[in-house]
Amino acid sequence: MRPTDLPEIDTTAQNRRTFMQRTGGVSLAAVLGLSANASAMVDDDGNFESDPYTLGVASGDPLPDSVIIWTRLAPNPLTADGAMPSEAFDVKWTVATDEGMSDIVNTGTATAEPDHAHTVHVDADGLKPATEYYYQFTCRGETSPVGRTKTAPAAGASVDAFQFGFASCNRWVDGHYTAFGEMAEDELDLIVHLGDYIYEYGIDVSESPREKSLPQEYKKETTDLDTYRLRYGLYKSDPNLRAAHASAPWLVTRDDHEVDNNWAGDVPQDPDKQSTEAFIQRRAAALKAYYEHLPFRMEQKPDNASQKLYRYYEFGDLLDFNVLDTRLYRSDQACDDVFNKVDCAERFEEDRTILGDAQEEWLLENLSATETTWNVLANQLPFAAMDFKQGPKEGFRTEQWDGYVPEQNLVKAAFEEDANNPVVITGDFHSHWANTVISAKDGSSEPVGAEFVGTSISSGGNGTDMDDFGRHVVTENDNVEYYNNQRGYVRCTVTPDNWTTEFQVLEYVDEPGAPIRTDATVELTAGQPGIPADNPLILADSVAVGNGKNGTAELTGRWLESGLSGGAMTVSISDPEVATITGVTVAEPFSISETDVTSDGTSVDIRFADVEKNAQSVVGGTDTRLATLDIRGESAGTADIEVSVDRLDDDSGTSLEANTELGVVIVGPPPVTGSTEPTDPDGDGLFEDVNGNGRVDYDDIQLLFDSFDDDSVALNKTAYDFNENGKLEYDDIVTLYSEVN
Repeated sequence: MRPTDLPEIDTTAQNRRTFMQRTGGVSLAAVLGLSANASAMVDDDGNFESDPYTLGVASGDPLPDSVIIWTRLAPNPLTADGAMPSEAFDVKWTVATDEGMSDIVNTGTATAEPDHAHTVHVDADGLKPATEYYYQFTCRGETSPVGRTKTAPAAGASVDAFQFGFASCNRWVDGHYTAFGEMAEDELDLIVHLGDYIYEYGIDVSESPREKSLPQEYKKETTDLDTYRLRYGLYKSDPNLRAAHASAPWLVTRDDHEVDNNWAGDVPQDPDKQSTEAFIQRRAAALKAYYEHLPFRMEQKPDNASQKLYRYYEFGDLLDFNVLDTRLYRSDQACDDVFNKVDCAERFEEDRTILGDAQEEWLLENLSATETTWNVLANQLPFAAMDFKQGPKEGFRTEQWDGYVPEQNLVKAAFEEDANNPVVITGDFHSHWANTVISAKDGSSEPVGAEFVGTSISSGGNGTDMDDFGRHVVTENDNVEYYNNQRGYVRCTVTPDNWTTEFQVLEYVDEPGAPIRTDATVELTAGQPGIPADNPLILADSVAVGNGKNGTAELTGRWLESGLSGGAMTVSISDPEVATITGVTVAEPFSISETDVTSDGTSVDIRFADVEKNAQSVVGGTDTRLATLDIRGESAGTADIEVSVDRLDDDSGTSLEANTELGVVIVGPPPVTGSTEPTDPDGDGLFEDVNGNGRVDYDDIQLLFDSFDDDSVALNKTAYDFNENGKLEYDDIVTLYSEVN
């Protein structure tokens, strides 16, 4: 059995990881341990018998002077009523400028009604623009976790920088919400969710990596209010999702799975199985549950089966968001909703719409009147044209904007004629893409905007870096610059001059705690529409090597879209007293190679050529291996692996201008802090004596926790993998604690 109490941690430390942990609330395992048939968890005096805030807190739709704050009373979220009695509860809310909730700026009381699943949506007003606030709820003596939020800058105010993240597609059964936990740790001004917050399918837990049992009600598809509420209760009970909601204000819009797969207006996915009347009733239930569980303003409260979800939010003079709804008002998908339909004339019919007349007029007016530097469309499905058919024929997916060409062209024309630096952010596709939006004018190849498509949080499982589908789509479409098919999210940093997009990627989602990396970075420049071509990047891996032992580091190339016929470069170690290069192996595609390691091991010259054309062009940010370096650890410490490119030629023989990125070699493990190296007291290859003072005690646990993200720990997985599962995760701290205890 694992210990229930870890050593005391300094809770005054202001960092995103500790904030996430404090706002995470009860664990998902504890939530799922509750009985689905539990009666109302309120005693005879009307007091709660267990935590009513199992779904956490959230904020959203920020204005310069107000923000919506949200919570739901649900002692057991795996029951449709949350194990709450059928009566109203008064909920006190408080907004303060500090996390300790001492400097209160606004407070009041809201009513949690049983007809609305005991949720509250509070318009917390009277706030200052561009200001960070904290909020909390109290009901019958029970206090919620503290949430962090932030108001928008004043209209027209000068904004130097704004950072937001966007995500979509978090199918619970497919994997863990690690990406939401990572988003919670970022210092974000805003989180945008672009749809598929839940999935309506029945859940088969037998094949789920979550390895949790669920009540019988979850095995059937959602069709009524109770089953939709159950689904939100399950999804929102995840601690990583709760942490992301508590970390920043959200802007949200739905796609299809919040209601029914691929629905369009009044048309369900399977009209033969669902009458129009039955589907509209189902849609009304879905929209009600959707509104209940997210931090919307009153304007977004559904009217039966209708909900005005499209809306406009502005952040000073820097950027604005046109939040779209491409489901409720659309014409049914063209040509039987085919993924890569060839010769679909229906795509071009003028009366077809994906926005509806009112939303289309609203969007075009916004793009015409805007005065911000960057105009953003927060959108569900890919907007840029994408030919999915391999070969000379073109095949388009009719569910996305390519199935509604006249309206797609209207928006493109608005991009070209009216908008300021338009950028589309998109969900749905379960993969990362960077696309240039091309002019709608006949024969034009001019860029008029950029689109960033974000991958899923968990939907689709682990995925792969590159697959045949992505490779051929990027090859077939000159406007598609990047692709990755793993899970994660997208982080964007916006300034008046530049927009930087970082595609965040997880190694896996079938287990919790996966490491995350920035797979590719794309930078836009104001006044220059489209995705810029990236220079090739040559980079060295970071690697940990045992003292006196040997290891390897990969030398890779990225953004090699025109192939690689050969190159010459030098790799060196900045401190040969820490590590040396003992050898190098050039990758197989390069049939001719020559290497020369210096006698002292400080550097190696590498030359290679692909005379047989084995090295194909590499799409997007995908890495291709150039060589493997053999490195020996000479003494505990840290040194840089530096790369200098003398020459690099593409498949046509054209010389390429390459950027380089250094790696780090850590030998040891080196000191985690100070100058004393960790030791391995029992000789098992694990360094339990983290602080190197000759004994193993609580100070080692505290130091490991405090330094968990530092390179000295993160790059020495084998030294601190105390649970011996091949990964570095917080359970290693728990395992070390149990050994000490």
